[in-house]
Amino acid sequence: MKTKHHSRRRAAARLTGASMLVAAGIVSATAQEGEPQYGGQLIYAQSGEKFSLFPGRNTDNGAQDVWLNACENLVELNEESEIVPVLAESWETSEDEKTVTFKLREGVEFHDGTPFDAEAVAFVFNEAKAQDFIYISLLEGFDRAEAVSEHEVAFHLEAPFAALIPNLAYRPLCIFSPTAYQELGEEGMATQIVGTGPFRHTDWVKGEYVLFERNDNYWKEGLPYLDSIKMVVVPDPSTRTAMLERGEVDRAVSLSDFDIPRLELNENIRVRTVPSTRQFYVVLNHMVEPFDDVLVRRALNHAIDKVGMVQAVFAGSGATVPKAPTLSEGVYGYQDMRQEGEDSIFPYDPEMAQSLLQEAGYEDRDGDGTIENADGEDLAFTLWTRKGSTKGDYQVAQLLQSFLGEIGIPIELVVMEAAAFSSAVSQAPDDAEYEMALLSWGIPTADPDEPMMYFTHTKAWKPAGANRMFFSSEELDRLADAAHTETDEDERKELTRQWMAQLLEEAPVIYLPTLHLSLGTRSYVHGDRILAVDNYPATEAWIDHEEMQRQGISR
Repeated sequence: MKTKHHSRRRAAARLTGASMLVAAGIVSATAQEGEPQYGGQLIYAQSGEKFSLFPGRNTDNGAQDVWLNACENLVELNEESEIVPVLAESWETSEDEKTVTFKLREGVEFHDGTPFDAEAVAFVFNEAKAQDFIYISLLEGFDRAEAVSEHEVAFHLEAPFAALIPNLAYRPLCIFSPTAYQELGEEGMATQIVGTGPFRHTDWVKGEYVLFERNDNYWKEGLPYLDSIKMVVVPDPSTRTAMLERGEVDRAVSLSDFDIPRLELNENIRVRTVPSTRQFYVVLNHMVEPFDDVLVRRALNHAIDKVGMVQAVFAGSGATVPKAPTLSEGVYGYQDMRQEGEDSIFPYDPEMAQSLLQEAGYEDRDGDGTIENADGEDLAFTLWTRKGSTKGDYQVAQLLQSFLGEIGIPIELVVMEAAAFSSAVSQAPDDAEYEMALLSWGIPTADPDEPMMYFTHTKAWKPAGANRMFFSSEELDRLADAAHTETDEDERKELTRQWMAQLLEEAPVIYLPTLHLSLGTRSYVHGDRILAVDNYPATEAWIDHEEMQRQGISR
């Protein structure tokens, strides 16, 4: 066998924002001033509700902070988006690149007291394939996992798999207890996650909070420092900010960019902002006419003023215009796909939008300001959205309504509670009732394989993956499949470029700005982290109890 540990690492170690993370003050607990202190509860205000805690059936980003506290992966991405070992200490790839063998960490237990070993890892991944877990398209070409010895597990592949290691860092691919799974089933695991993480999941009140308590048998000696973590669901960003200012919560995510200047003046609050891989987009249900027409899809993209949206919703600094479809800076293989002189992909051009619609057979035939089809029926749609689940979501939806209205397409906004929204946009094509829906897409592996195989591929139609558009393209599938098995770095980058160029041709969604992530923390909290892949670990977090008391906060 030949060792591939370091060469495989390059597949995800490409975030150009690494220096920005350092500049933003993202440091580990060991670099904080003062000696870490034990004890206390970290109260953390999240934006979105979780409709299921079982990673095999839910990949919503709001659930991923649950898993990173309680359930660990074989590998993960650090602040520089480099692959680092977690439950796997090292790995080797065979000469034919069709077997990857992991040496597992010894002395690790699941929270139910059962051993973490090669049999457990093999069970999780073989079960994922057998039961078609929602993320299985990310493991395209995975044949089976085999326990070679107590602490060695081999992944047998049907073909070389360029992104296997970075994909294993995706939070839903964490290793849960096979014993708990067999006892509780998927239904039971939807409310109780049993992993190896620094905190044990102990309670979940749907729509209110998720509670974790310290894992005293955690394999990292001396960690964690906190006694517990309470993640509270607070959908409204203004409410999250107010709770942080009053000290009712210790940290809050998805802050309004317009509130950040005020928070930065508060000596008791630390605000951190980092570039992310999370991009807003509008799902267009291709089962609904006329979204099956590429001319209409291009028209809708040109109808949106993305530069104005960044200014109006994100204060000009909390997001950037999209420079490539689906991928963003920091993702392996990313390239700026704008044409020379353009400020974004699909630059704002309402006249071009109307011209494309007319070419597709849609125009204002009766002079009432609304576009109609050949039968005189208005071109009007509903747009489903949430409010506060991701910063700016409702405001983005309002601007979409305004911009499309300006070219003669009336839009009705349907605002849904987060869990109901997640469930409604996770239906199979025959059951999906939405026409348009506003979501955001992040790439937590920092590798293009995830969106290629899990977002745009025909095999990834909901509920099997994240292709909520029910979009299918033979050419995009061909490019994705080729990149999935291509191990030559230059060739894989070229396939990724061609894939992005094809997305610009076919425009399966409306592309919108890429977010910067924000995290507000009371200054007595140290060692917590913010990752560009939209995760917020607290394994090394600790509370300065004297400073907490000085700020008048006791609980």
